[in-house]
Amino acid sequence: MKHSTPLFLALTLAAPVVFSAVSTARADALTLHDALSLAYRSNPILRGEQANQRAVTENSAQARSGWRPTVQLNLDASYQQGPYTGAFALGSYTSNSAEGYVSARQTLYSFGHVANQVRAADARSRAEQHQLRLVEAQVFTSAVTAYMNVLRDRDILNVRRADLDMLTRQVQLTTSRYNLGGQPSEQVTRTDVEQAETRRRSAEVAVTQARATLAASVAQFRAIIGADPDELTMPTSLPGLPATLDQALKTALALNPQLIQTQETKKATSADIDTARSQWGPQIQVQGTFGTIGPASPFRGGQYGEEVTGLVQLVQPIYNGDLYNSQIRQARNRDEQARESIEQARRTALQDVSTNWHAVENGLDAIRAGTAEVRSGETSLKGYQIEYGYGLRSTTDVLYADQNLRAAQVELAGSRHDTIVAEAVLLAAMGRLQAGDLLPDGPHYDAAKKLQRAQTRGWEPLQAPVSAVDKAGW
Repeated sequence: MKHSTPLFLALTLAAPVVFSAVSTARADALTLHDALSLAYRSNPILRGEQANQRAVTENSAQARSGWRPTVQLNLDASYQQGPYTGAFALGSYTSNSAEGYVSARQTLYSFGHVANQVRAADARSRAEQHQLRLVEAQVFTSAVTAYMNVLRDRDILNVRRADLDMLTRQVQLTTSRYNLGGQPSEQVTRTDVEQAETRRRSAEVAVTQARATLAASVAQFRAIIGADPDELTMPTSLPGLPATLDQALKTALALNPQLIQTQETKKATSADIDTARSQWGPQIQVQGTFGTIGPASPFRGGQYGEEVTGLVQLVQPIYNGDLYNSQIRQARNRDEQARESIEQARRTALQDVSTNWHAVENGLDAIRAGTAEVRSGETSLKGYQIEYGYGLRSTTDVLYADQNLRAAQVELAGSRHDTIVAEAVLLAAMGRLQAGDLLPDGPHYDAAKKLQRAQTRGWEPLQAPVSAVDKAGW
């Protein structure tokens, strides 16, 4: 570790120095917590993914329908006319009939086919839960970035405006001294005037560019968070930062949403192999119908008779042109791909944690050094301006000191921005940039509850024994 103190303690100790220049926020200022809460409630990407998660969980309900009976009502009517040829006459005949019946079908045993489909559907539904967590973290990362972009670009615009004001005064002072003349030590040349004027014009361009950059950041803020960034406050750090890099890596292996999603997908592809294999086994179904049939016209109720049928069907595949074997091979290849995806997600998670851990550390160092550099630059510029009045410093000296100060101020604003954003990316890689971590007191979307509801919706008594036999047989 570069620092002997934990990262969260370093952030706390650095806060009074880092943000000492930030003005006191108004009571109605929009904090980062407020912005994240707005994004969580209204961001269309996140809300759309929540709807998609609910849609995916319906696959779990649909898979379970294979254990449940199907019942349907049928009403048929027919009319027929054709030639009639008898031994002594020629003519035509007509007939009509009407039939109404209820049919029911129930799978008693599917050789585990339905059971494996349920396993796969449930695993993919759980994978979608973690896909939702991934999107949630991405939205929060975007919201933090948008928030910090506005703060950074406002700071930079203020720096550019202060630079322009200072250079405007410097041009006026240099021009006056050039026109008035004076002692040789106090005299300036036309070159000094032009040099100051050139810097002032460059400052005007920088202000225009800073305004355009800020306008783009404000538009991004509205798109992600759904509100105007009227008054923002500088955050000190994000909650949930780990104490050590090892702790961050262990947390990522346990909670990283991309990694857990791939692990659940691997469970689904394993179930897909068993689903493909189970197609070779026998299936047993029972079917029954009950109804009446009789003439449609003229309608005579007494002529209608009851019709009852029952059927027990056992189907055992023998040969199907290598279809099932091909599906088995296909499922195994996809399972192998899913296995490799787990390893890739694991490596990516560890890389992201390590990279952003050091980015946060470096950002803290940059903030401390940048704060000291700004203070030193402010002191130097004031001293140079005073000494310039006594003829001890040239115009070039003053312009150089001003340039160094503005560069340090812009770099400090960038370091503050980059550090908070790196914290967000670090927490996202750890799986800790979630609503439960950032907004613990607010209502949260419960994806697990949506899945549980889908798994139990439509349950009926025959499901329990049929599913038990299906699972045990496999």
